[in-house]
Amino acid sequence: MGDRSDEFVETEREERSTDELLEETERLLSGSDVEADAGSSADASAATSTDAGSSERTSLRSRLPSLSLPSLETAFSPKAFLALVVALGIGFFAGELVIPIAGQIVGMLAVAFAIGLATSKRRYLEVGAAGAAVGGVAAVVSNAVLAVAGSGRAVLAVGVTAGLVACLVGYYFGRDLRNGLFQEIE
Repeated sequence: MGDRSDEFVETEREERSTDELLEETERLLSGSDVEADAGSSADASAATSTDAGSSERTSLRSRLPSLSLPSLETAFSPKAFLALVVALGIGFFAGELVIPIAGQIVGMLAVAFAIGLATSKRRYLEVGAAGAAVGGVAAVVSNAVLAVAGSGRAVLAVGVTAGLVACLVGYYFGRDLRNGLFQEIE
């Protein structure tokens, strides 16, 4: 298995379509290394000639669905995000009513912990985004005078960071406790 880096030299930089890139990748992979490692070296190399019309060779396109990334709908749920914004907002105001200093952050952390404990599906992206949104909006509204006076970015940055960290930490520990509670004892 020699170095084959000198076989493919790109002489001109132009945008190529996805189909062209797939065909080129398929051509490069069909040569030797992929099928030879699979087991039958003599039969595989005879069956996988460099002829593009070889029917026994599996197409790279047929392998692509297994390599596809999750879609935006499966990675981020807008409904869950909105529900988390409402729940974390309630936790923010409840914490502010109960604990006068840093109660907002404690309230958001407690709600995120409870959500992590109650739900089985991983929602770190939604929890982080909702925590950052609630923290940022609440910081700007609570410190409107500072925001208008010229320190709006600093106030927003502190609120977003505090909300993000509090919610992710609370959610992580809630999920960790949930995993510990539902794990079988050996």
